[in-house]
Amino acid sequence: MNFIVNQGKQGMGYFGRSPLLLSCLFLLVACDPSTTDNGTSNQTTEGNPDQVAVNCPTTDVDASRFNPNQKPYIDEIFNFAAREIRDTTDTLTFHTPNHDLVFCKANNTWAILPPSEAEPLEATNEDILAELSNPDFESIQANGQAYQYRAILDPNPYPDYEPTPQKVIFELIPAGETEPIRIDLYTLDKLRETGIGYELGLPEVRGAVQVEDQLFLAVSSEQGEGFSGLTTLVRYDLADNTLAKIQPQNIIREQITTISVTSEADQVVLWMGTKYSAEGSGRIPAKGLVTYSFSQDAWQDGKMAAYSVNNSPLVGAVPSQLYRTDEMMWVATGSGICRFPWQQVKEWEAWQCWRFALEADFAPAGVPLFSSVLASVPSTTLSATEADSKIEVLWWSSVVPMGFESNAEEKGRYEVAYQTPRQITVKEGGYRWADQDNRAVAPWDYQVYWPGHEWHWQGNRFARDFDEVDVNLIALGASGISERGYNRDGIQDTNVMRGDIRLLSLTTDETQIEYFSGWIDDGLLEPYFVMLPSTKQPIETPNPLKAIAPNLPSL
Repeated sequence: MNFIVNQGKQGMGYFGRSPLLLSCLFLLVACDPSTTDNGTSNQTTEGNPDQVAVNCPTTDVDASRFNPNQKPYIDEIFNFAAREIRDTTDTLTFHTPNHDLVFCKANNTWAILPPSEAEPLEATNEDILAELSNPDFESIQANGQAYQYRAILDPNPYPDYEPTPQKVIFELIPAGETEPIRIDLYTLDKLRETGIGYELGLPEVRGAVQVEDQLFLAVSSEQGEGFSGLTTLVRYDLADNTLAKIQPQNIIREQITTISVTSEADQVVLWMGTKYSAEGSGRIPAKGLVTYSFSQDAWQDGKMAAYSVNNSPLVGAVPSQLYRTDEMMWVATGSGICRFPWQQVKEWEAWQCWRFALEADFAPAGVPLFSSVLASVPSTTLSATEADSKIEVLWWSSVVPMGFESNAEEKGRYEVAYQTPRQITVKEGGYRWADQDNRAVAPWDYQVYWPGHEWHWQGNRFARDFDEVDVNLIALGASGISERGYNRDGIQDTNVMRGDIRLLSLTTDETQIEYFSGWIDDGLLEPYFVMLPSTKQPIETPNPLKAIAPNLPSL
């Protein structure tokens, strides 16, 4: 069966409500290995890595080097999410803002290259308002013909910011026609009734796929400052020229990031990445990879499943791109890349994943290791051992206010993995939140807010992937767990940002943890980007929050 997939613009993202804020936030929030001595990394878990593939590149050493001062914002520095996937006879290339990650089909190795996709041009206020006033149609080729589509607010409040939109409409121009057919997706009243939002956010078609004579499209909305929408799946029947819709309750609050499709006999599966957004935060983990399975004669009665960092081998919390090749499904997140035979998605051993990492070589004399990003006295010296010849770098934080000073690049520290735990007590406790909407809760979600709520349980410790770090561009950026809190310059004296943590105790008033990381002055390390085979294992040990949650107050 032939499939066609068309991904949406993927990144109009969050919009403010004034021309100045529009342009500012448009730019900020879009929506066994063998490692050589020079920092390149070509690794595989199958095949022959020594086999020479004529049309496969090798890693560019300069491209793999990590420099935290190459980009102005912390969310750009650590943005490894694929924006596009391109397939050729010999390679599969994942285009990210910082690299091209090229998978060689002949020997199952990876090459790291400079990004080949140019950064989007800076949009002017006039350009943004023109697009908002009359959004462009996107196009998908189906059966050799072009079908155009878009989702819009009605009435359109731009460019004058009035009147207030009352509903969201989906439009599709059939092949050979000039006028669109329409379907109402939801109204302002319905949005408010659900409690999901107070005003209609800007809608966007996040992708379109074809299965035989049907198109399926995913529509999501911006989120933040009370603006939101109801995620909707739209079906267009090419044969009878009709539109239909469904709003699956399990993803009605989420944003769809990407969509793909598989089919066998009359059974169809839509595969979708999910996330949330908020004021200043464009990538907040949601349900991970979700599937909507249905028979073609009852597409509105499908069943949903979710595969996330909590219950699957998936590396990373926010899928940014999906791609299907024959029987294999590829999933790219901000923390890694996975592939699996799509019919075996529930089988842990069927997955093959690579995680993104930063590594650095040890200095011969070792390096001073600090217990926090602002600590003045090192707690120990970190040196190479036979078992650990590399340092894994987890994060970078500036030690000057907002990183604006001219010498900012000399005043930062890297968080590195450190297997000797340190213990701290944080004067912030935990509480449970009550779900007022009686939504179904995932079995691993104990609805506990605590200092480590952005970490996920991995069976022996709590871990935090790159794309689980919420970098808020309006507030104070990324935040970790800190015993001392913020200094007078607004810098958090972070003890742990991405390091593993072990929860020792949690009460209403305080949290006691052990953390497995430390901080090194950035001038002492030269990290490089690598891709390492994931070693995630099925989770068999209960999450300690399960026993703690009943003893916490509920808000």
